[in-house]
Amino acid sequence: MTYVVIGGGISGISAAISLKETVGDSARVVLLEKSTSLGGKFRSIKMAGKVIETGPDSFLTRTSSGLDLVAKLGLADSIVRPHNFSASIYNRGKLYPLPEGILLGVPTDIIPFLKTASVLSIRGRLRAAFDLVLPRTKLGEDATISHLIRSRFGKEVDQLLVDPMVGGINAGSTRDLGLKSVSSQFMTSYQSSNHRSLARSMTSLPRTVETKKGREIPFASLDDGLDSLIDAAERYLISIGVEVWTQAEVIEIHQVSNGYRVELNNENSASDRAESLETAAIAIALPADGAAKLIKPLSPLAFEKVSSISYAGVAMTIMRYPKSAFSKPLSGSGVLVPRTLNKLTTAITFASRKWQRLDLYDSEFLRVSTGRFGDDRFTRISDEELAGLLALEVSEILKLTSGPVESSTWRWSAALPQYRPYHAELVASARQDLSQFKGVTLCGAAFDGVGIPACIDSGAAAARSMLSIDPRGSE
Repeated sequence: MTYVVIGGGISGISAAISLKETVGDSARVVLLEKSTSLGGKFRSIKMAGKVIETGPDSFLTRTSSGLDLVAKLGLADSIVRPHNFSASIYNRGKLYPLPEGILLGVPTDIIPFLKTASVLSIRGRLRAAFDLVLPRTKLGEDATISHLIRSRFGKEVDQLLVDPMVGGINAGSTRDLGLKSVSSQFMTSYQSSNHRSLARSMTSLPRTVETKKGREIPFASLDDGLDSLIDAAERYLISIGVEVWTQAEVIEIHQVSNGYRVELNNENSASDRAESLETAAIAIALPADGAAKLIKPLSPLAFEKVSSISYAGVAMTIMRYPKSAFSKPLSGSGVLVPRTLNKLTTAITFASRKWQRLDLYDSEFLRVSTGRFGDDRFTRISDEELAGLLALEVSEILKLTSGPVESSTWRWSAALPQYRPYHAELVASARQDLSQFKGVTLCGAAFDGVGIPACIDSGAAAARSMLSIDPRGSE
């Protein structure tokens, strides 16, 4: 028996590992990736001898999925935590520290928040305090993040704190993103609480992780960068017997009597591989548009739903500056830039302050993000033009005296899926439409959550689904 996983990002890697560890030598597992290497949006470059990510640079550790995979791959001793994790907000031409008493921009302790929220106007702070006395907000089964935040704390908290943080993580807008799929902790804590105040209902939510070493920031990376996770995963896949096929683009899926036939485009492959594979079950671990194309011949209804999931494109520009460009040493981990300022720059990460492994005696590394859903200005200019415009904005924001000595820009055209209200219901409905095709499963960020742990969990769930169903008709 053969099982096929389509897509070599972290979701597909997770699905292939889970499948092979379960079936062992009794079945064949083939992982298909159309590009020349695994990893999806995991990409690193070397600059001044240092390895810097152009995609994700860390993973959440509030759940164990990421840490468990790292340990399985023999990399537990390489785990590192951010050296600095305190961002600033750029507004009114200056940098403001994040207020105290917040979680993802949402006030959870009103008194410390009001005392330290200097990024807000006096009126904005007074409006935020109304959360304590306003009647409870009705949310229904789902709502936008902005609906909840503005009803409790007002427009400024939404625009200057929550949108740059939560919207920034998703490259979207709190006015479009759904509470249930993007910020379920806000919705769950509020709906399960008797408090009229959102702040008071969220006081029990965890902010750090308790370990043997004490309280730690709930993010981690690897000492050699996250590319080392993908390298180790590929070695592990091969060691347990998974067939890893790169430059293997799937062009069609057909249902046949004993399962499915996967048709391949081998034009770019240097090997003499078969033009098709027959398989008992398939996990499709692709972005929504790629997944939709493959399921269209099977289920036009599922195709319509999956293809309706929109994405934000983003770009990441890595810049190296001489330390002499900074009038004072950098502190904290970076700067968030609110959407209301209409800047190309959405965030600046002080990479060499955030990660000790990037510290250089004469240079500072910055990761400058651009692109949000609805703002694709960066797509209409060249890498050189983009780097130049971003350097001007960075100079304005950080008050620099000179420009970068080198830069490198990476673009991700379909970087982050946009979870609108009722996203979970949309995905469940699409999966229900596909359920008549036993053994065909969807997994990945488009369906089950952004972030490395969510993708790992999604891939593992897809593997369980594939193994629980006999494609010949019995469960």
